[in-house]
Amino acid sequence: MEKIKQYLAQNKISATFFLILTTITTIITYFLVTIQSQIGVYYWDIFFYLNNALKMAGMGVGDTLYLSPFLPLVTSLFFRAGLVQESTLFAISGVFYLLGTLGLYLLLNLRFKPWESLAGALSFATFTVVIIWAASGALDVPAISISIWALYLTLLAVKKDSRFYYIAFPVAMLAFLTRFTSGLILLPMLLVIFMNLYTNDFKKIVTGIDGNVIPKIKVVILANDFKNMVIGIILGILTYLPFMWYFNRQVGNLFPFLDQFSGSASGAVSSSNPGFSLDTLYYLKHIPEYISSWAVTSYQKLLWPSESNATILAYVLLGVIIVGIIIYLTKIIKKMIKKDKPRLFHFKLLITIILGLVLVLTYSNISYALSEILLLFLSVSIYLLLKDLNLKYLDMDILFFTWFAAFLIMHSAHPVKVDRYFITMAPPLAYGIALGINQISSILKYQYKDINLTSALISSVLVISMILSATAYIGAIPTSDAQVQSEQATAAWLMDYDPDYDNKTIAADRGPAFSWYLKKYVFTRINFKTSSEILNDKKVEINQDYYIYVHSENPLNLEGYYVIKRIDGVIIYQKK
Repeated sequence: MEKIKQYLAQNKISATFFLILTTITTIITYFLVTIQSQIGVYYWDIFFYLNNALKMAGMGVGDTLYLSPFLPLVTSLFFRAGLVQESTLFAISGVFYLLGTLGLYLLLNLRFKPWESLAGALSFATFTVVIIWAASGALDVPAISISIWALYLTLLAVKKDSRFYYIAFPVAMLAFLTRFTSGLILLPMLLVIFMNLYTNDFKKIVTGIDGNVIPKIKVVILANDFKNMVIGIILGILTYLPFMWYFNRQVGNLFPFLDQFSGSASGAVSSSNPGFSLDTLYYLKHIPEYISSWAVTSYQKLLWPSESNATILAYVLLGVIIVGIIIYLTKIIKKMIKKDKPRLFHFKLLITIILGLVLVLTYSNISYALSEILLLFLSVSIYLLLKDLNLKYLDMDILFFTWFAAFLIMHSAHPVKVDRYFITMAPPLAYGIALGINQISSILKYQYKDINLTSALISSVLVISMILSATAYIGAIPTSDAQVQSEQATAAWLMDYDPDYDNKTIAADRGPAFSWYLKKYVFTRINFKTSSEILNDKKVEINQDYYIYVHSENPLNLEGYYVIKRIDGVIIYQKK
């Protein structure tokens, strides 16, 4: 407590802005959880997590048990306490959203002024693509929030105390277990470790200092850093062991994610998938809509911001990012021109240009896994090229560049493009906003004592604009969804119609949804590969006691079945 008091006394301004951000984000979280609780669950995948949480709590059979287990595990703990309801998952997601926003502020505060960090962190919290998914129960926001903390702890380990590795790697493992694709966060993590070890210790040990004897104290420091890093990695591996046991018991596979990765790398997916798109520029094209877009009246359409229209604020923030990057790169080029350039410098520059060109020219033409390797080499090459220019925060700038590019490459290469996948790139985009404010105010500087008033003014204007935009967007979110209400009413009717339903076999085209509502396993009889065929010929063969069909304007031709109930677009068939 004494250390905390001392830290707060020394960092009053940072603590004040942290408190402001906490207050704003808590209010946003409250409204998002409240609205989502009124709407319920629409998105298919979220039912998987609810059903798996029931399984982990010993209350159900689960569904697709090889999926990322951490969020269902956390949810199951509350289910065991009696809170078996959708709002439990929404509230847990909201807490992760809040923690991720605060973690991003702390991360940005290592590089920027507190008000710039506030603007950056709040931009992340108010991005349209983040807001609509924040309390939905999906994995994306919890996974990126945990990833933010993994990177923050890694930076603390390399800059302050290497014992932070003990937490950083286990947290990174939890991010991976929250959403398997979050494992890619290891790329920027390892990169920042390399850059800081190379700068602070390794080079000095190898070359000595001014030609003198290699300083023993540096050897000791480096050895201690490596020791703590190895311990952190071991702790990260140990974090996986209970989940490995779980996977082996449930699906008979210690590493089920490997099959998903191989399928993702090969790009094998059906063209009938709703998100199927071969446009490798999909996410770049829709960045304005992801930043800030107008709300629409349909909740289902809100889940796809790309189908809406961007607001003026989106283009303002995008302009801040672009102008900031231009100013930043201009400064670097000027330093490179002024600096004495030995032959080695030209060689480094040539290698960097070649790697950059190869990455761009082979983009989408080779496996994204190979592109990620090229990106890693490019990032290291950029660092080695610029490290002698005395750029104080070069490691963090390259870190966020690599973070954005790594996930952009992976998701752009995959044939399924889903707007929520962009959430993995949202923190680097928020970093770009803070960088833009920082760089613009360094040119249009108006100093008052120790405060750059230009920076403070731009940050304040943007923060107020973000709050107003988020308030308008949240206020326009509908509080109900017709399909969700129909599905809930259908499940309630069936339970009342057949009190012995638990001993009957049931199938549905949205099996996971009715598994949750009925608290029993419901077979899924329509999937992405066959739904279009079934809808065309209106004929499907099943053998369950009941079949529940959603999205129907005309009844299916089910031999041996007859319709017993129709609630809006949902029809229940019973076997004759």
